[in-house]
Amino acid sequence: MNPAPSAVFLLLPLLAAQGPPAVPVVEKLEQWPALDDTHKQKVAALVGQFRKADPALHEAAHAQLAAIGAGAVPLLFAQVSDQRQNVNAHLFALFDELLDARHTALMVRESKKPKVELRRYLLRRLCRCADRELLPVLQAAVSDKDPETSFYGSLGALALRQQDALPAVLAYTRTTWQTHGPLVAEVLPAARSAAAGTWVLEAIAKASPVDQMAGLRLLRYLAVKEQCVVLRTYLKDPNNTVKKEAVNAMRALHGEAPIENLDVFQTIRMAEEWLAKS
Repeated sequence: MNPAPSAVFLLLPLLAAQGPPAVPVVEKLEQWPALDDTHKQKVAALVGQFRKADPALHEAAHAQLAAIGAGAVPLLFAQVSDQRQNVNAHLFALFDELLDARHTALMVRESKKPKVELRRYLLRRLCRCADRELLPVLQAAVSDKDPETSFYGSLGALALRQQDALPAVLAYTRTTWQTHGPLVAEVLPAARSAAAGTWVLEAIAKASPVDQMAGLRLLRYLAVKEQCVVLRTYLKDPNNTVKKEAVNAMRALHGEAPIENLDVFQTIRMAEEWLAKS
């Protein structure tokens, strides 16, 4: 394990600080679109189609519910279930299609409901927003009794450059990268800056190899190119799993896709190549 040189850390705060990413101004709705009784009855009937075995019925129901629009969403939220037998996957696919930034405040309201699966879905959506108005909601979610919902709160807070959210994100992604890596890749670039990269580098400088691996994965999306000088230390690490994550961090910072399944020989070769370039 090779800690990053302290002299480099002294230089990192001098790197140009980047301001928070601009978020387009969107008029947020305070109420769901109204739905008449006929359409309310139709929504209930169409949801029933998801419980049947025929995929063609599922597709037809999805298309008709999508055509009804966001006014159907409160009724669909009520159909989300924590039971083993459920139609959540169909409902979530509809929410993905029907909900956007205009519905943020309405999603926040629903995120306080007791259903675990609904809270998970909504916090997963809200953590993507990079909207500072959502910070209190995300920070409150960190205390959720459901670990996954709590993680989404921490991830969204880190994307809004809240340093105190970093330990929770590091800890959770250490064992769930395969499933949550794509979401991290989508959410964290909003916080990319010298400051955010420094938080991670300082957190892992004297950490275990497992924690260094987790931190290097986050650095793909939080660090800036000027911090590649610190990553050189990890390219030389005797632990090949650490070295592998340093290679992938370098790739990401230079616009190349990470390669999750690098073998030892590829890792050593690529580390040497990056050391020669940088």
